[in-house]
Amino acid sequence: MGLGQKLDYAVSKMWSVLPENVKRWTVRYLEVDFLKGAARSFFFWVFMACVSVSISLLSGVWLLSIAYVLLLLMVINKRRQLALKNNKAIVRQLPDFCDLISMMIASGIPLISALEKVSASCSDLLLAREITSMLSRLRRGTSFAQSMYELSERYDAKQIHEWSSMLIKGYQQGTSLTKSLRFYANQLRQDLLNSAEKRAQEAPVKLLFPLVTCFFPVNFLVILGPVIVQISQGGFG
Repeated sequence: MGLGQKLDYAVSKMWSVLPENVKRWTVRYLEVDFLKGAARSFFFWVFMACVSVSISLLSGVWLLSIAYVLLLLMVINKRRQLALKNNKAIVRQLPDFCDLISMMIASGIPLISALEKVSASCSDLLLAREITSMLSRLRRGTSFAQSMYELSERYDAKQIHEWSSMLIKGYQQGTSLTKSLRFYANQLRQDLLNSAEKRAQEAPVKLLFPLVTCFFPVNFLVILGPVIVQISQGGFG
């Protein structure tokens, strides 16, 4: 058994003993999933940090312990930033996917087939890859509701949860999702527009502190500096 296989085996054992709440938190907030290679890297750093800190504490080398803790925090922060980035990306992509799925359903294509076609046509997008993973779980025997639930639980975004619930309800009840998806797509776009306008309105307030602390003092120094020097040398006479 090679080093990579041993590491995969160790990671799988670590993952299997974790509580479900910890697993959900790890997947959602740190973008780490056992089914992806990121889990191996993340848990490797966690394991190495724990071992190194233990050795450092036993040997009395506190500086090394602090260094490894900081390194671990950097890795966690990097994963967290990636999770936030993916949350924003998937919310931005959702309105277009709703429109595409709605068009497919309106033309008579079933929901599952519509999801397959949309994910295949937009395979480079994050949401398309998530739908492809969901369909893979569906083919392995997982129910549609459970597959969509697992997809939505991977992201800390209420929009993806609402979209997932809408698809599950439509699939179980057999109702048409055309109007619902179109309405939801328009609502999402309006929410994104409102969010952008809100950020634009907050920009002047956020710029106030840098202007007051950095820009204005330099201007005052350039404008009043020669005057102060002239006065200190005997005035203007």
